[in-house]
Amino acid sequence: MGINKEFEQYHRRLFPDYEEFIAALRKPSRKSIRVNSLKVDRKRVEEFLKKNNIVFSQIPWCTDGLWIDSDCELDTVEHQLGYYYIQNSSSMIPSLALDPYPEDYVLDMCAAPGSKTTHIAQLMENVGVLVANEASFVRVRALVINIQKAGASNVTVTRRDGVGYERYNQRFDKVLLDAPCSDIGTARKNSQVIARWSIDRVHKLSNLQKKLIMSAYNTLRVGGTLVYSTCTTSREENEDVIEHLLKEKKEATLEKFDIPDIKTREGMTNKTRKTVRIMPQDNNTESYYIAKIIKTEEEKDF
Repeated sequence: MGINKEFEQYHRRLFPDYEEFIAALRKPSRKSIRVNSLKVDRKRVEEFLKKNNIVFSQIPWCTDGLWIDSDCELDTVEHQLGYYYIQNSSSMIPSLALDPYPEDYVLDMCAAPGSKTTHIAQLMENVGVLVANEASFVRVRALVINIQKAGASNVTVTRRDGVGYERYNQRFDKVLLDAPCSDIGTARKNSQVIARWSIDRVHKLSNLQKKLIMSAYNTLRVGGTLVYSTCTTSREENEDVIEHLLKEKKEATLEKFDIPDIKTREGMTNKTRKTVRIMPQDNNTESYYIAKIIKTEEEKDF
């Protein structure tokens, strides 16, 4: 893995344990899947794995998540039938933090390729309304295919600029914004994300993320929940985005949430301590950042 000098300088300042962070990124990504309970029960998937001598174990924070500890091909007939979804273990957490109920009206604002959309539909038991939005025509095709494969029948797909979604004021009970980002969480599979990393690109993404989070928040009903997440590491794309929302919307309140059996780090600023960072050197997972925000009725002083 070639390390971009600008990336190294930035992250050495950000993380006291930079060497451990880089060492973790150099390791192969640990495989994982999520059993799709909309189509099959977990026992059936486990039987398939055992029959094919695939070693697996439970992902502690996700009931339907399994580590795959064998060097094997996972794009099987069973995968194509939608019995399970190949998904990074830490990317299962934002949907769990959102905690959608079957009767909810939910928006997944940046949904492609559908990992979290299909997970949310599963948590909603295919009841209620789930709107999966994606701005890119190319990516929306993959989103539709994965929704159909999963048998997620409570999903409506839209193709709109997420920033413009704020026109649907106070429509949703819950919103997931898994924002476009610099993707450092994928570096264990694709080292090119480090090679092309630049602070200029981070600033551009941060500006977009701030617009998206304001739009996402505006679509929330009073008492609603917004989960913001990225699979990256920079403060500009994570804590700074949350601080921007808290500054602009005084009634927005961060809510602390617990993730069982995983080591997390709190947000890097005083105002974002209730947010969560997941680091590859702590859990042998991908990098992830997650914030849970509630739209309260009365304004708060910060």
